[in-house]
Amino acid sequence: MRDDDRRTYERRKWRQVAWHFAMGAVLGAGFAVVLLIGNYFGLARVIDTSEAPALVRIIFVVGMAGSFAFLTAITGFLFLLHED
Repeated sequence: MRDDDRRTYERRKWRQVAWHFAMGAVLGAGFAVVLLIGNYFGLARVIDTSEAPALVRIIFVVGMAGSFAFLTAITGFLFLLHED
């Protein structure tokens, strides 16, 4: 494989991994918001009793988004490895 073709191929694969990362971040943030709005497991009530509920909510949503993003990026990477 020529260097230009190889670079193009690798660039396309990394774009796909980045797309999986972004998709996971959006899904994770959405899942966290649904958990907070629906007050499942009494989570919103527990957060409301903390000293800084807004900060705890932000950290919760960002943490869930980051976790989902990382895991979907790994899954996408493994799918791409298996595809080749």
